[in-house]
Amino acid sequence: MTGTSEGKKYYIQNVTRALQVLFTFSSNQREWSLDQLASKLEVNKTSLLRILRTLENERILLRRDQYYRLGPKVLGLANVYLSTLSIHRVAQTHMETLARTCQQTISLAILEQTEVVYIAIEQTQHEVGIQSEIGGRHPAHATALGKVMLANLTDDKVLELFAGVHLQRLTHRTIVELDQLLMRLQEVRAEGFAVDDEERGIGIRCVAAPIYDRSGAVIAGLSLAGPIFHMTDNILPSYRSALLSATREISRELGYSEPQEMILPR
Repeated sequence: MTGTSEGKKYYIQNVTRALQVLFTFSSNQREWSLDQLASKLEVNKTSLLRILRTLENERILLRRDQYYRLGPKVLGLANVYLSTLSIHRVAQTHMETLARTCQQTISLAILEQTEVVYIAIEQTQHEVGIQSEIGGRHPAHATALGKVMLANLTDDKVLELFAGVHLQRLTHRTIVELDQLLMRLQEVRAEGFAVDDEERGIGIRCVAAPIYDRSGAVIAGLSLAGPIFHMTDNILPSYRSALLSATREISRELGYSEPQEMILPR
């Protein structure tokens, strides 16, 4: 809710409450009871029940016994959103080819604040820890995808973005100091790709490259991830080459015509 008088004029509390209900659902919390939601959101159960029943009536939520979960209408909205992303359509064929050729997991993601959000995934193997899901999120500082998109920002912008943010340690290799992250981003800018070497999950290695739009801005990242016994030092260069070839072609189809290299922030 905006703090301006204009924002207050058009503010509808029940709509906000309904959105808060929807945003509580995640891959880690797929069902909620009325009592759980009331406690989580700190709202009156009677008012909350009216919202839940309305969402249920519209098939936005489904109820099984006393538990609510997301309904099929949400999937429809997600598909509409994805259809508006030209990058999603352009990248799909290239992702399928890359996954088939390398036999590893290929992920397309965008940056949202300090997290990466997955918008497309192609899987050809099912090692534990590699799987993500469309709409899933991971901390940007702990992923190759996050670092390759953060590298397009100036250091000042990165500092602003992470102001007050705790860099969560996911493994013993995760970068948890902001100055170390900035140093890593300098390397990414120079090399044009980023590597996650067991920083998000033990036994998982990932390489990511940026995707540019016609203006030269990095709008997404594409990654190739697999178990470390597949992503060996010997094979990684060939995987990286295939990935960079795919991102160059995707960027070209999106209208990018400059030489494919990281744009150094000014």
